[in-house]
Amino acid sequence: MTKITPLPHIAQTKPYVPGGKLAGASGSVIMLASNENPFGPSPKAIEAMKAVAGDVHVYPDPEYRALRETIAEAVGIADSSRVMVSAGSDEIIHLLTQSYAGPGDEILFTEHAFSMYRVSALSHGATPVTVPETDLTAGVNAILGAVSERTKILFLANPNNPTGTMLPVEALEQLQDSLPHVLFVVDGAYAEYVGPEYEAQIRDLVDRKANTVMMRTFSKIHGLAALRLGWGYMPAEIAETYQRIRGPFNVNGLAVAAGMASIQDTDFLTKSRDHNTDWRARMTAALNAMGLPTPHSDANFVLPEFGSSERAAAANDFLKARNILVRAVGGYGLPERLRITVGSTDDNQAVLNALKEFTASR
Repeated sequence: MTKITPLPHIAQTKPYVPGGKLAGASGSVIMLASNENPFGPSPKAIEAMKAVAGDVHVYPDPEYRALRETIAEAVGIADSSRVMVSAGSDEIIHLLTQSYAGPGDEILFTEHAFSMYRVSALSHGATPVTVPETDLTAGVNAILGAVSERTKILFLANPNNPTGTMLPVEALEQLQDSLPHVLFVVDGAYAEYVGPEYEAQIRDLVDRKANTVMMRTFSKIHGLAALRLGWGYMPAEIAETYQRIRGPFNVNGLAVAAGMASIQDTDFLTKSRDHNTDWRARMTAALNAMGLPTPHSDANFVLPEFGSSERAAAANDFLKARNILVRAVGGYGLPERLRITVGSTDDNQAVLNALKEFTASR
């Protein structure tokens, strides 16, 4: 029998590995592996979904005008036609790669970047190029030194996942000015945790140069991860290309309703950001005091270092035995670290108490 085989670049693509669940756990599990909002979604988003639940037999508006206009108004974008919506921001990564890079082209991202950039590059036949980081942080000179005539896209998460580090806006502008032939994609999945001023600054980057796209998501601070809703702000020509190839009805009606309600619920978003800012600082200080070096993070997680991959694995097992699930990041080239989401007050205290017990014993 003839074997049906995928194209070579598909065969070498490894699937994304999610945070996962804790198999075989008895009792409640503290989930601090996937950077989810500990408050869940906005109550207004829940009510909005209930209100449209009886209409799920009807296709949503194929142009998503109301959602795009609501997003634009909420974040200060004048032209909603340049706001594109997606089934999670991962879809934007794939559609931009599909549109602008292929066999023979290169896609840049930094050493410890979000793994979907590599997956998308390989799945479209492009060559992924990894740029070294310094102290877990991207560097303008290192990125520019990796650019070639074959470079088509630079993906830069800012803040980055899983390191939590970020470049200042001035550095992003320098990259913009130095990459005229490269599509510069600023992934702002965690931008809300930095604050409204930064959100406005990366929005304005798109208007500053025609080579820049901003991506955002409703999966993190909005607490709508299961609905798979993302959006991007793009130059007009790139938005037109995106509209050509996105799937029809790529965003479901429940996600549309929830997204519109959530992005307008500024009280919920402020509460979520303030809780994160407070507890992120507390957790960073506590972990450093335990002898687990933890760099400053601008996202909704911290990344303590355990000194060796063996000790990090032992700590992970210690936490699992106590029904606490955090994220091992060996797949990101950081086997000596664990990524810990900032959760609820009780969950944060529980993981800190467990790690204090662990470090006291080994």
